Amino acid sequence: MAVACAATAPKPTPPAQPSVTIPIAPLPPAPPSSGNPKFDAFLAEARKTALTQGITAQTFDAATAGIAPISSIAAMNANQPEFSKPVWSYLDSAVSARRIADAKLMLARYGDVLTRIQTSSGVPKEILVAIWGMETDYGSDSGGFNMFSALATLAYDGPRADYARPEFFAALRLYQEQHYPLSEMVASWAGAFGQTQFTPTTFFKYAADGDGDGRIDLWTSAPDALASSARLLADQNWKKGEPWGYEVKLPKGFPYEDADTDTQKTIAEWRALGVKTVDGAAPPSSDDSAGIYLPAGAHGPAFLVLPNFSVILKYNNAASYALAVALLADRMAGGAPVKHAWPRDERPLARAERIQFQADLNTLGFDLGIPDGVLGRKSRAALRQYQKSKGLAADGFATAALLAMMDADSIKKN
Repeated sequence: MAVACAATAPKPTPPAQPSVTIPIAPLPPAPPSSGNPKFDAFLAEARKTALTQGITAQTFDAATAGIAPISSIAAMNANQPEFSKPVWSYLDSAVSARRIADAKLMLARYGDVLTRIQTSSGVPKEILVAIWGMETDYGSDSGGFNMFSALATLAYDGPRADYARPEFFAALRLYQEQHYPLSEMVASWAGAFGQTQFTPTTFFKYAADGDGDGRIDLWTSAPDALASSARLLADQNWKKGEPWGYEVKLPKGFPYEDADTDTQKTIAEWRALGVKTVDGAAPPSSDDSAGIYLPAGAHGPAFLVLPNFSVILKYNNAASYALAVALLADRMAGGAPVKHAWPRDERPLARAERIQFQADLNTLGFDLGIPDGVLGRKSRAALRQYQKSKGLAADGFATAALLAMMDADSIKKN
């Protein structure tokens, strides 16, 4: 019976089989675009390079998320105040009464820390505070640019790419190893950061724990920043107990072609040429060689600069910057202002005029390379040659009158 019923009963419906979903791998996200193909290509190539240097993909992607070229940086690079402002205007701001007063406050506030750093490094506390004041106004303005955007802007194109590319990769390493919050990694337009404006590569050479908390933070810790700067200067052979230099008087008939920081003579040799201190005394005896620095040419103040001046230049390779640091340090220690008057009636040359100045020198056969508007060492050397050819004081100082003379000579030559 059971068999018969089974033969004639309807067959049961088989249970439904669960549907099988085959996962489809999502497409990799497209790399973010800045809207600048050359910049995006630089970042793509930099990512590959970073990975070979031990930078993780996570580090690179987090640090570069959303960055784009910063258009204002090109103008800032072309108009650095150390090179574009008249030196007297630059010093008016750098060594102002307010900045001197603030420096004295910082000397008092961080007295114990500075004394300890000075004792261990040999670098005067006044020099350290002067650098602090010059770089960030004692920590009040350490820059507002995204460090990675700024360095990538300089690195992907332009005249400072060779500088910025290693700094960009060092910044990635800084983020990966030190674990700073990205929001706090702000910098100047040139990628320098912290209260005394270190570059990322300089951090790895000289950064120091000045407050003893086991962590180095140049943004928030003034002792860390000051100790790091002292370590840098000491490593560059700061001569303990010796001055940076001092103001001097030059005699009539002085050979101005010798007045250049690259031209070194013994103190005895400068004495023999009639160089005296600004008070009329013979320069103090010293075994060191020294140069004469004329920041405003033959009609402005003159300074005899000793080896420690060159050490300050290792911090920022602009003579006007080094002079500002030196004078600010002197003033906070009770020194007198510069005595010789500045030639304030000289009109500063605009960037286009500085480029024309260099182009004229090239036209006249005093080769200095491609004009860039920065009247640096090559430009001064070429100008000295031109001045000597005209029987002028070969001080290497560019003026509007000299530009007019060279314009006329260039037209004659053409």
